[in-house]
This record gives sequence, C-alpha cells and structure tokens, in this order.
Amino acid sequence: MGYAAVIAAAGLSSRMHEFKPMLCVGQNTMIGMVIRNLQAAGVAEIVVVAGYKADILRRYLASMHVTVCENPAYAETKMFFSLCLGLRALSGTYDGVLLTPGDVPSVQPETIRKLMEKDAPIVRPVHGNALGHPVLIQKECVAGILSYRGEGGLLGAVEAQGVPILNVEVDDAGVLMDADTPEDLKALRRRELALRRGGKLWHNVQACVVKGDLEFTPESAQLIEMVAHTGSIQNACACMHMSYSAGWKRLNELEQKLGFYLVDRLHGGASGGGSVLTEKGAAFLRAYQQYEERLRQAADTLFEEAFPEELRS
Repeated sequence: MGYAAVIAAAGLSSRMHEFKPMLCVGQNTMIGMVIRNLQAAGVAEIVVVAGYKADILRRYLASMHVTVCENPAYAETKMFFSLCLGLRALSGTYDGVLLTPGDVPSVQPETIRKLMEKDAPIVRPVHGNALGHPVLIQKECVAGILSYRGEGGLLGAVEAQGVPILNVEVDDAGVLMDADTPEDLKALRRRELALRRGGKLWHNVQACVVKGDLEFTPESAQLIEMVAHTGSIQNACACMHMSYSAGWKRLNELEQKLGFYLVDRLHGGASGGGSVLTEKGAAFLRAYQQYEERLRQAADTLFEEAFPEELRS
C-alpha cells in the first residue's frame, strides 16, 4: 500500500513573526519543499494540517495533490494535536505514516526512503546524536498514538507505545533544521543553495527579461507569484522576508516600466488590503516562468556538453 505523511502547519509562527509555511527558501516555499521531498521519496498520500491563515495555505496547495484539513483550535493547541487531526484525515490505505512539522523543509528524499526501508514499528532519524524529523510509525501504531493523553507531545506518545523504536543514523543535517527564527531561515537558505550546487561545478543561468533599465528577475517573478498565492502584497512581502515598502516600490517600478498593471489592489490601509493579478499580469508571469524553464533545460544540456563529468567534480 505504501506510505503516507502528515505535515503539521497550523501554528502561529510566533517566534518567526511571519507565516512560516509560505516563506521562500530558494526557489520554493517552505511547505512546498516539504511536500516536494516527500513526493520525490515516493510518499503516496499527504495530509497538511492548516490553522493560522488556513485560507492562504489551502489556496496555495490546491494544485499539489495533497489533502488539507483544518485545526480550528490552532491558537490553543500544540503540534501533536494537529498531527492527530491529520492521522484521522488519512484514507487508511497505507502501511506507515511519516509525521513532520511543516518547518523542517530540508530533509532529502534519500533520507526519507532510508527510513521507509527499515523494518521496525517506529523509526526516527538521528544526526550527530540528536533526534530529528520525520518520525515514521507503522500503521499498527496509529491507534496508540491517537489515544495517547500524556505529556511530551509526539515524543512522549512514541515512547509510550511499548514497541521497539529504531533510531537510524543519517548523513543529513536537514532532519534537525527547523525554522523557528530568522537566523534559522537564513541557515536553511544557505543549505538549499549548497545542495543545489551539489559540491560540484555547475552553471548559474538565470532568466532576466530587460526593457530599458528594467530587469525582471527571478526575485521579481517570485514576488508576483506570491501575490497570486497569498492574495495580498503584504503577505507576499512577508513570504519573501522583504519589507512591505520595498515590495511596493519594486512592484510600482515594474509596472511603470512595463507599461501595464501586474496587480489589482484593493484598498486596505496598513493591513495591506487584498490583491490579485491582472489578466495581463498573470499572462506575463506564465510567459516568464515558461521561458525560465526552457532556458534552464537548455542551459543544463549545454553545460553538460561543454563540461564533461571529470571537469565538474
């Protein structure tokens, strides 16, 4: 039957002071990276538990082939409560479930596969003698997890099951890297950049569309895309860890030099109001993204032809 996963993404992000699931890490959002890595590892069913700003998260995840369930008591409950809601929302057609917070985005697919290959009721990754995420529980342990009423959250529930727990040493620091603070986010971004380069020689071709002194860059596209996903310029800026004033300035410059509006603004004062892409803005973003993808594919091919493997390592 395969494996399922539950991602807890309902919290208030109080220490980060931003909406963590939608924060951009490299070319993806934090929640997008968690989902991408789970799916790349072969996880068949994924439930995301939303709470704070659930409408934004639900809209963003609509095309990602995941189930979204909501924790209406997100402000008063802890992560373990959300994980239990997610377990109850699963279809039941699975052999085991991976449980993870939504702010641990850098766990590599090969690490997840390594956990799924182990034959034990409960499997936990360990890196440098520290326990990490995700935690894998076999289906027969789910009822015991759901009935747990003691202290210690998921850790307490796991250790109270009275079944063998296998701690697996992994060479993946991502199992320990969450994003509770802005400093944590910076570390995740540095790691993502290092992973993309893979320690080898690689190209860094970026799509930049120019009109006069206008440069429409990947960051510009990410800002417009986040407006579309979140429904406001303020939220889009928060996702990119950009000040609201800087985001407004960048958007106004783009529109002035392109000669058309990218975004329709709804008045909202200090709260940022609501925003949607104009028809032409959405078309421009799609065109840029298609061009960027074709350019990346062409650059990959050209680079590999020019630089054989022995020159890259």
